Amino acid sequence: MTRSGHLPRILGLETEYAIVSHRIIPEQGKDTSPLSPAECIDELFRGTSTQNRARNRYLSNGGRLYVDLGSHPEYATAECSNARDVAVNDRAGEHLLLDLLNAANERLAIKNIRLHLLKTNTDSGDATFGCHENYQVLRETIESLDPGFISFLVTRIILTGAGGIDAKGNYVLSPRAFHIHQVTSADPTKQRPLIVTREEAHADAEKYARLQVTFGDSNMAETATEMKLRYTSAVLDYLEGGGTLADLALADPIAALRDTSRLGPDTALDLADGGTTTALKLQEHVLQRCEEQGSSELSDIRHMINCLKAGDSRSISDSVDWVCKRGLLTQAAAKHQLDLTSPLISRLNLAFHDIDEKHGLADRLRQAGNLKTLFDPEEIASAKTNPPGDTRARVRGYFISEADRLELQYSVSWTHVRLDSPPQPQIDLMDASSSQDKRVAALVEKMKTLPPQTLSALARLKAGLGPLY
Repeated sequence: MTRSGHLPRILGLETEYAIVSHRIIPEQGKDTSPLSPAECIDELFRGTSTQNRARNRYLSNGGRLYVDLGSHPEYATAECSNARDVAVNDRAGEHLLLDLLNAANERLAIKNIRLHLLKTNTDSGDATFGCHENYQVLRETIESLDPGFISFLVTRIILTGAGGIDAKGNYVLSPRAFHIHQVTSADPTKQRPLIVTREEAHADAEKYARLQVTFGDSNMAETATEMKLRYTSAVLDYLEGGGTLADLALADPIAALRDTSRLGPDTALDLADGGTTTALKLQEHVLQRCEEQGSSELSDIRHMINCLKAGDSRSISDSVDWVCKRGLLTQAAAKHQLDLTSPLISRLNLAFHDIDEKHGLADRLRQAGNLKTLFDPEEIASAKTNPPGDTRARVRGYFISEADRLELQYSVSWTHVRLDSPPQPQIDLMDASSSQDKRVAALVEKMKTLPPQTLSALARLKAGLGPLY
């Protein structure tokens, strides 16, 4: 599918994970969290054949696994040409981390310690973790960003929010909403904006820019991850096709974000032109304009909005995280005669995001049919090692897999590959939509003719040779 005569939009997702430890059996007089976050990271990557480099490694599936500021793991998907590929690559990253987690917990069991990885946006200490969406857009799109697009993002949480409990014990659509302070900023950590404006196109910067949406929630429902990327991409298609949302500009987007999270889809929001609307009405306006322009892949979103209009959120609980989690927590609170501030409910809230198949809830909810699935286990397993076949990720992934197989030293980024030993010129890959490159293919053929590298075990470890785990 093309957009306004341009190549398919390139999409990607970056997901930060919280990592925590606890004692399997409580020990009197000892801390229930025996390891610091940094120590948890050490244990997570301990024993990998590439322990140093695995903490910041581009992978053969096109993704990247690394440790971000604050000692938490982060997985970035490959560049993808459609939302479904992003969602399955995101799940593959989750499973790569789960492999590391299971290996670490097997080693730590003798010490009475277990690690947990949480795909969450806030933890019990109210720290926040990001889920950053990346969209390749035309340069003029980001240079004169439609103010109504901000309104769309802010109110989108009625469909994409992860759900949670605020400090006062109130259920909210998006706990991360209360950590966002600005509409745009070049600094994604200190000022926590809706959109990061720093210049990192990862493509031809004269034609394209990277729109990085940094306030969104991580979703456990596969359908929600895929839907938010597909819907947002459709809205960008509408804008780049000549449409406008300027009449939907909000008077105070940050206040509107928090009010929508706290009060729900029908709360009144002030528009910049002096009028009022609601998150639900605004989303309906946006959807209708996309449909009128010809977007044909949004029927599920129309269904969701219709259900919310009818007050029937239960019908979409298997596709919308905040609805599913609200039912789970309120039922548990009623059963045990607790309020939402109870430690038991807090643990249940975090268990929703625990990726461990034995201790987390998401996998059990999927198996019970309470969370819809898009991917079978074989598709996720394939995405752990195989990149998307129609983007730059295919070129980079092929180079990495062959260099690893041949045990050669190399350097890569999103936009280049380079063989370091024996040294070869760097090959720049600035076209994210190109899935073939004759220069890289020729380099790989040359690599196959090279004599085996003779490195000591220490040099091999420092070079980061071998598979991830």
